[in-house]
Amino acid sequence: MANPVLAKAFNGKILLITLLAAGGIAAILGIGQIWFDLLAMDDFIRALVTIIVVGVLAGFLMAVDYDIPASREKAILLSLVVLALIMGGLLIAQLWWLALEWALFFKIFGTVLILFVLVSFVAAIKEDFGTNKKLKDENYID
Repeated sequence: MANPVLAKAFNGKILLITLLAAGGIAAILGIGQIWFDLLAMDDFIRALVTIIVVGVLAGFLMAVDYDIPASREKAILLSLVVLALIMGGLLIAQLWWLALEWALFFKIFGTVLILFVLVSFVAAIKEDFGTNKKLKDENYID
């Protein structure tokens, strides 16, 4: 799409539909499991966790997509997106295919999680100090 406003609206709609679909599928799967015992319990838990991860990622991406145009720190937000996608992908791969030994998985996942928290902290500090500096520069605060 050539028009950035339309592209943003389109991305937002896709993410919203993904989030709503994840919630709806999780509800249907849960009700189906309660009444009809559709899946073996381990498959049900894997499917439910996968749906939750996809929903959380869609919600996170919606928030970031909303914040990116106004943010002065686009690189930090994009690094948060990459780290979140890595964590989601790692978790889903580990749940379905046991891609790594559990000890190695927890080390890698923990490392990425710590990096995510650290980058989030840096983003919050930069945004807070940047706002205060802008207000000081414009003589709104002392």
